[in-house]
Amino acid sequence: MQELLFSPKTLAAYLGLAQQTIYNRHSGGGDLPKAFKLGRQLRFRADDVKSWLNAKQQFDASAVLISNIAHPSSSNEAASHPRADEISPDS
Repeated sequence: MQELLFSPKTLAAYLGLAQQTIYNRHSGGGDLPKAFKLGRQLRFRADDVKSWLNAKQQFDASAVLISNIAHPSSSNEAASHPRADEISPDS
């Protein structure tokens, strides 16, 4: 069975990044899925890309949760405004 591989160009298109960004991140040790060389060509396994994206999504979700815990002021704003069912028709 043949394994699906991404070139830097296809990975860039898939992630919505410039192709040069892929090369820059790879050479600078930046945030990218695990890569390997196939001859002189840089390649990324589809499974590695999927795992990397899943890890990023889990991290982003954790960051939002931590942000909400650290900055509860946004929830206080909602609590200070009455709900529609709390407003009497006379007011």
